[in-house]
Amino acid sequence: MPEEFQFRFSFTELPPPGAEAVTVSEAEQSLLKTLDARGGKCPDSLWSLAGLYQRGGDFDKASECIQRYMELTDDPEEIGAGHLALGGLEEGRGDYTAAAQRYRAALSMEPCSTKTWYFIHNNLGYSLNQIKEYSSAIPYLRTALEIDPGRPNAYKNLGLAYEALGDLEQAAELFITATQVNAADSRSLQHLISLVDANPALEVDIPNLRERIEACEKAVEVARQHKPDWDKYWDRLRAKQKRKWWQFWRRRTDATKD
Repeated sequence: MPEEFQFRFSFTELPPPGAEAVTVSEAEQSLLKTLDARGGKCPDSLWSLAGLYQRGGDFDKASECIQRYMELTDDPEEIGAGHLALGGLEEGRGDYTAAAQRYRAALSMEPCSTKTWYFIHNNLGYSLNQIKEYSSAIPYLRTALEIDPGRPNAYKNLGLAYEALGDLEQAAELFITATQVNAADSRSLQHLISLVDANPALEVDIPNLRERIEACEKAVEVARQHKPDWDKYWDRLRAKQKRKWWQFWRRRTDATKD
């Protein structure tokens, strides 16, 4: 295997120090209370509520929060981020045409944030793939790679576009690169395996393909073994916070005894 054939992987970062383990209901009530105290004009609370509702599948409430968030600003960066978030909600509903419209609206804001700019292009390309506009998706996905070549999403989506257009060798190379960029995301490897299973001649056309697939599989397994157990992390944090509260309550109780 060539020396330069290397892999990286990364995961969602740990919560900041002092983060509290709360239920969804507790988080919602806390955010609503803050929002109410500020007359309904707290952008951070609206944004956090939108994320909370989206994860719970309540896309209408999430959309309402994002719309209100966007009404509180004239900053193109924040408006672009709002359209990007609304596009994600349309994806959640399965309406990829509407999602593409939202991403195009975000594109017109020309936000400066590398992450926002990347995902506008990537998600627009992804949505165009979903409605079978593969050739139209390619320029956006290539731009996403130029913006940030260190993320796997656009490699994967570009690979899917090329696969749909019949350029199977290009697709295979992109799936491999996506896995190299972040082996913690195994989706590209699965696409690669399915592609080769359906087109075994690729093992003849692409040098060392089988060896490269095996290297990808090993990298994905290593990443899987290092993946944090977030459920266990939050369970431990909740238990720790409960112990702290119990100790605090006991100290107060003892202090009031005669």
